[in-house]
Amino acid sequence: MMMKNGLALISLGCLLFMFSVNPKTLKYDFLLMATAVSLIVLGAVLAYKGNKNAKKAEVKQHENR
Repeated sequence: MMMKNGLALISLGCLLFMFSVNPKTLKYDFLLMATAVSLIVLGAVLAYKGNKNAKKAEVKQHENR
């Protein structure tokens, strides 16, 4: 579940990062960009932890056979 939540946060962060530029003036909204980067980093941490826990559970399941 952590991995899915992490991937969802990464995708939200990428969308926010994409829309952090005003297309008419080509100026950046740095608050929106900072929010996007923080969501991407948080999502990456959650996805990494979820993947690590999934591998640990898989190894534990194979040991019980």
